Amino acid sequence: MAAAYAALVSLTHTLDQILLHPPPTLDIIFDTDQIQSLRDKAEYFLVDFFENYTSSGGNKEMEDLETMIGDAAYEAEYIVEFNVMNQILGRSADARERSSDLLYGGVKISIREFLFIEKELVKFKKDMQRPNNYYLTTKASSSSSSRPVLPAGGKNKMVGFDNHMDEIMGALSTNNESNLRIISIVGMGGIGKTTLATNVFNNPFIVEHFQLRAWFTVSQEYTDKKILLGLLHQINNRYRNAHEIDNDDDDYEVGDRLHKTLFGRKYLIVMDDMWDIKACDMVKRFLPDNNNGSRILVTTRLMKLAVDIGSCCPYQLNLLEKSQSWDLLREKIFAEERCPDELEGTGKSIATKCRGLPLALVVIAGVLAKSKTEEHWVSIEKDVTSVVNNQDDEFCMKILLLSYNNLPIHLKPCFLYFAVFPEDHIIKAERLVRLWVAEGFIRQCGHKSLEEIGKEYLEDLIDRNLILVHWRSVTGVKACNIHDVLSNLCRREAKKDNFILSFARKFYNPDILTFMKITPRLSINGGKWKGTKHKPYTSQIPTRSLLCFSKGASTDYTARRFPLLRVLHVVDIYPKDEILQLINSRYVSCMGSMMLPSSISRLWSLQTLFVYGELILPGEIWQMPQLRHVVANSIILPDPPPPDNVQKIILLENLQTLSGVVDFECTEAVINRIPNVKKLEIVCGTIGSNCLRNLGLLHKLEQLNLELITGTSCCGEIVFPSSLKVLVLSECKIPWEDMSVVGSLPYLEVLELQKNGAVGQKWIPKEGEFTRLKFLWIHKCELEIWEADNTHFPCLEKLYLGYLNLKEIPLDFDEILPLRAINLDHNSSNDLWASANEISERRKNLGYDALYVQSLTFAVLEIWVKRGINLAVGGGDPYVVITMANQVSCSYF
Repeated sequence: MAAAYAALVSLTHTLDQILLHPPPTLDIIFDTDQIQSLRDKAEYFLVDFFENYTSSGGNKEMEDLETMIGDAAYEAEYIVEFNVMNQILGRSADARERSSDLLYGGVKISIREFLFIEKELVKFKKDMQRPNNYYLTTKASSSSSSRPVLPAGGKNKMVGFDNHMDEIMGALSTNNESNLRIISIVGMGGIGKTTLATNVFNNPFIVEHFQLRAWFTVSQEYTDKKILLGLLHQINNRYRNAHEIDNDDDDYEVGDRLHKTLFGRKYLIVMDDMWDIKACDMVKRFLPDNNNGSRILVTTRLMKLAVDIGSCCPYQLNLLEKSQSWDLLREKIFAEERCPDELEGTGKSIATKCRGLPLALVVIAGVLAKSKTEEHWVSIEKDVTSVVNNQDDEFCMKILLLSYNNLPIHLKPCFLYFAVFPEDHIIKAERLVRLWVAEGFIRQCGHKSLEEIGKEYLEDLIDRNLILVHWRSVTGVKACNIHDVLSNLCRREAKKDNFILSFARKFYNPDILTFMKITPRLSINGGKWKGTKHKPYTSQIPTRSLLCFSKGASTDYTARRFPLLRVLHVVDIYPKDEILQLINSRYVSCMGSMMLPSSISRLWSLQTLFVYGELILPGEIWQMPQLRHVVANSIILPDPPPPDNVQKIILLENLQTLSGVVDFECTEAVINRIPNVKKLEIVCGTIGSNCLRNLGLLHKLEQLNLELITGTSCCGEIVFPSSLKVLVLSECKIPWEDMSVVGSLPYLEVLELQKNGAVGQKWIPKEGEFTRLKFLWIHKCELEIWEADNTHFPCLEKLYLGYLNLKEIPLDFDEILPLRAINLDHNSSNDLWASANEISERRKNLGYDALYVQSLTFAVLEIWVKRGINLAVGGGDPYVVITMANQVSCSYF
C-alpha cells in the first residue's frame, strides 16, 4: 500500500512539473491534453482508492489492486522521465522528435492501463457494498481483539517508572479535583504503559480508594457495543454472563445500563491501548460525573490523542537509562539472585543494545535465561535486534507493527523511508524532509510549501511515538532517530513492498539486482560492488534513489548504471560529469569542491543541491526555477545575466534555501530573483550605501545569517524583513543603541550576535522589543554594561554569553518565567558567574522552575559524538552541538 501510494504521488509531481513548470530553456515536446489525462487518472486513484480504503492485510483482491496501481504508476513515470531525458539529450531534431513520439505512445499505453484498473476498482467497490462481504466480515470479526482483560493481581516488576506511578496515583486519588477527569499515559509500543497502568490498577491503595474498577483493552478494531458490554460485565455481577443482555439491545440501551450501574458511585475505568478518540468520546457519554473523584485512565501510543482527551498533561514514558536497562534485564533473568561476574559485562552490553525499550529487554531476558553461559550470551550480543524481533513467533514485531498499521496512508512511505538510514544514525530533520520532497512523498495541500507539510508529517510520526527526537531546539526538531527494533520493522516492511533495498556490509550481495525488475531505492550502509557482471538488461536498472552512508561505497555506482536516478546522497567525492548525466535528478548531495558548467541547467527537476566543499555556479543557475535548496560550505554565485526582454526574466520562485554564498551581491536585481527564499546564509564584501536595505524586500525570509568581511561596515541603513525568526550577525558592528532595528522584528525567536555583531559598551533595550525572543547568544562583542529587566525579554528561554567584558547579567532576569539556562564560557569573570548564580538562587527562592547555570564551550563546526567517537562535519547550519562521551555540554538553539 505504501509503495503504490508513493508511486502515485511521485507521478503527480512529475506530471505537474511538465504541465505547470516546464523548464524554460529546454524545449520538451508533449501533448498537454494527454499528460493532463494521465494526471487526472493518478488523482482519481489517490482520492477514490487510497484515501477511502485501507488495507491491513488479508484481502487478496485489495492487495492485487494496490500492486496493479503501483506498477502502473512506476511504469508511467518511467516512460515520461525516460523520454523527457532522451529529448533533452537528443543531439538532433530527429532524435528529439522520435523521443516525443515514444513519449506520446507510452503515455497512451499508461492511460489504457489505468482505465483497465479503474474498471477493476469499480467491481471491487461493488463487492465491498454487498452484504456478508469477505473483507467487511473479516474486519468485524477481528474486532474481538478489543476485549475486557482484567489485569492479574499482584505487581509486575517496574524499573524507571516509580515517579510516574506515584504521580498517577496522586492524580487518581486527589481530593482537590472532584469532577470526572481523564488521565493518559503515552509512549511507544513496548515501553511499559500497560505494565504501569496494571500496577496502578492493582495497587491496594487504589483498590481501596475506588468502589468500582473496570479494565478494557480497546486495541485498533472495536465496536462500541463490545466496549460497553466489556465494562458492564466487570462492574456488575448481574451482567457477567453476556447472555443476560439481549443481543438486540442497541448501543444506547447497553450504555444506559452502564450509566445506571455507575451512577452515584466512585469508579476507575482503564481503557488500555487506545487508538481512536471516538472510542473514548463514546464511552464518556455514558459515564456519569458523580463529582466524587471518579477517574478514567487511558494508555495510548498517540500523543495527540492523549492531549485531546486528557484533563491534565499526559504522562510521557521515556526509554530507560543504561543502568535502568541492566537492572530490569538482570531482575528478569536472576530475580533476587546475583548475576555471575563472568556474565555481567556481556549482560550490560546486551542491555545497552536494547536501547532502553522494556519490551525488548523482557524478550531478550527470556532468551538469555534459557542458558546462563558466557558462550550463549556472547552469541546473542552479536545481533540483539534480530534476536528480539524473531523470538516468540515475532511477538515484539507484532506489537510494534500495530503502530505502522495504524498510520494514515500519507505517513507510511515517510516512515518506511527510515529504512535507508543505518542503525543508530542521527538524522537531520531538515535533510530528511528535503529527501521526502525529492522522493515525491508529500502531496500539495493548500498554500503550505511541501517542506512545511513534511515538517508536520515528522511531528506526527514523533507524536505517534514511532520516531525519537534526538534534539529539539526552540525553533523545532533539529535531529531525530529511530529505535533499532522499529528500524528493523521499517526494513522488513520496505523490503516486502520492494520499496527500499538496504544493504549493510555483513549482508552484502551485489548480484541481487540482476534478477530484479525494479529497485526503486537502494541504500548502501557499508561495502561496495566491485567486479559485478551485469546482463544487458540490467546495464540500465531503473533504480530511482541511491543513498550511501560509508566512504568508498558509491564509487561503482555510475550514471551509466542508474541513468534515471532522482536522489543521489553519498559521502564521497562524486564526479561532476556523472552528476550532469542525471537529467531527472531531484536531489544531489556529495562531498568535494565542484565547478559546474552551463549544462547543469539540463537537470530539469533538480530541487536540492548540497555540496560539502566549494561550489562554483554558472550563470545558467538563474534559469532553473525548480530549485528549492542550494547549500555548500562556500558558494560562488554569479550575477543574473541581463535579460533580452524584461518579460523573460526567470524568477527562482521555489528557492527556499541559499546557504554559504560568499561575496554575495545584495543588489535589487539579485534579491528580486529569489522572492520566496526562507533561509539565507551570506557573506558580504564590498557593499554600496543602500545595499543592505534590499534585504527588506525578502518578505518570506525566516532565517538570515549575515557576515560582513572584516573591515567592512554597514554603510547606510540596514533593513531586516519583518518575517525573520532567526537572525545571526557577524562583523556587522551595529551599535547597541541602534539595536531597535533587530528588537522591533515581531517574530524573532533566535538572535545570535557573533564576533562584532554589535559594538559599544552599553546596551539598554527599549520596552516593547524582543517580545518573542527565546534564544540569545552574544559572543565576542563589545559589551560591558547591560541594563534590562524581565519585561525586555519576556519569552527568553536560553542565554549564551561568551568572551565578553560584561560585568553582570541584569538581576531582574530572575523573573523571566520561561528562562531555563544561562551558559557562560570558562573565561567569564567571577562577577559574571556570581550574577548568574544569584539569578538562579533568587528564582529558587521565588519558587520558579530551576535555572541551570553551566559552562559553555564554543566551536565553529557542528560536532556529533557517538559513543565517545568524534565525527566532525562542516555544514551550513548555524548551530553547534558538542557531545563528549554521550554528555551534551552545549546545544545551540
